[in-house]
Amino acid sequence: MAGRALTLLFALLPAAASAYSHTHPVLAWSSHHSKALSSPAIAQGSKAGSHAIANALYTHEDICEHDAVVVIDHAGLHASDLRSLSPSCHVAKSLSTAPSSLQLAYVEAGDHHANPFHTLAEGLTTRCGSRAVSHSPDLGTLDIDVRKGKHVVSISLPPLEDGEEGVSRKTSVSEHESWLSQELSKIEAVFSNYLVIYSGSPGSLLHARQSTESSSTFKQAAALADASPSGGILKRYQLLTPGLILALLVTLFVLLPIIFVGVSALSSIQSPLTNDIPKGFSAEEKKNQ
Repeated sequence: MAGRALTLLFALLPAAASAYSHTHPVLAWSSHHSKALSSPAIAQGSKAGSHAIANALYTHEDICEHDAVVVIDHAGLHASDLRSLSPSCHVAKSLSTAPSSLQLAYVEAGDHHANPFHTLAEGLTTRCGSRAVSHSPDLGTLDIDVRKGKHVVSISLPPLEDGEEGVSRKTSVSEHESWLSQELSKIEAVFSNYLVIYSGSPGSLLHARQSTESSSTFKQAAALADASPSGGILKRYQLLTPGLILALLVTLFVLLPIIFVGVSALSSIQSPLTNDIPKGFSAEEKKNQ
């Protein structure tokens, strides 16, 4: 019985590991109450996949009430990447304070090489009579103007590599979110009624080949945005963290005194045995006796 249970467990492990291999998160929030985000069609579409969600959202009768619809495509984004973000980041704050929001961690990707929210945005532009704007870190200044009517802003973030893990991946996600926060703040300052759709998409071989060039372009744009003419390394980075300070205090005031006392005690130990011959001792007399 135990052997059969182990066999069944090992058989299910590959299925459990691949259950989320072709999924990506979908986030959405609005500055005003949105019937589109709370419609039953979205709940049903979440079971069918990302294409069904995008189609249900873009065909809703209230989608055109927003002055700006922002569609963010982040290839290679996983739900674990969003959990690594700080609760104080722009995306987390927007989701927690928005009147209407949508949070789906694992959405099945129908097409492994395209993001339906991004590809169907052109039809939304035609339907709402909006102005289409494409933006990415290597395109410079965001071209938005409330006097030109409604906008559909498509933002493409640099893709995340599938093999990138640990600190490197967390740093990349943090850099992308920092740049995205600045661009979203610009949009929020221009439009009072907006809807933001932030979704990932499975990475492809094309994304993997372009990752080096896109990452370097993004880093150049981020460096220009974050460059400060004055201030040293202490102004830009926190060198003495609470953990490091605690480790230094323990080392200086606990470990070092203990080592010093131990070495001093060992050095003060004297052996009572000696090899000196007592005075008046004669080996011959001792032998004769």
